[in-house]
Amino acid sequence: MVSQFPSYSGADQAQFLLADAYAQAGHGGDAQLGYQQFLSFFPTSALRPTVQFRLGLTQFEAKDYARAAVAFTLALEDSAAAEVRSAARYNLALCDRMLGRNDEARAELERYRTAAPHDARAAEIAYQLGDLDDTAGQTAAAAAEFQRALEARPAARLATELAFRLGRCREQLKQPDPALAAYRQAATARDRDDPFRLSAVARTAALYEAKHDYARALEAYRDLIHNAKDHELVAAATGRVSQLEAARRR
Repeated sequence: MVSQFPSYSGADQAQFLLADAYAQAGHGGDAQLGYQQFLSFFPTSALRPTVQFRLGLTQFEAKDYARAAVAFTLALEDSAAAEVRSAARYNLALCDRMLGRNDEARAELERYRTAAPHDARAAEIAYQLGDLDDTAGQTAAAAAEFQRALEARPAARLATELAFRLGRCREQLKQPDPALAAYRQAATARDRDDPFRLSAVARTAALYEAKHDYARALEAYRDLIHNAKDHELVAAATGRVSQLEAARRR
């Protein structure tokens, strides 16, 4: 269509669909070339911001974060659909993080939150901001963001990680009971061998031991024995069960 009828009114859409088909088929290099050709052939097309965004996605998947950041920035133009702009801003923040530009990433995430505080990415925005705070050693701020992310009802897998990381922050803040509550929330995950769930169960066992609640500590250690795949972790839990049971018999 594009080669034989270049002046046809739907040629730009045909070029877009061609590149998009390559992307969906997993041919990232051909998709990138198709998107770049679109931008050269159809500079005034209404599809241009969407193509810039899709080009950024293929470059991001190829770990070419610098070029992806440029493409996402160009997709932020006013003529772009709202969903394209919001997705481009979020992905731009991810690129900045991958490039070590944490201040720029924070600025983009905060702009996103200001523009759409309750949209479908609210949990992911709070998670990313919390992770930035945690990396910077701002534990109280990280805990607040992880709590905010949990309240935004994230996907189950992310919720497990968030609950564990919230518990860890609360432990660092010398808040054992709130930490235990967060760990117990993570421990309810349906995916019994989720690594964040298992880490939360391990911390739950340790906190229960510190509170001299040995019955619950034993329950947590047995959970690890049944669900963990790490042989060293299972061996350590098995050892603690033997020691605690022997102490309770004395």
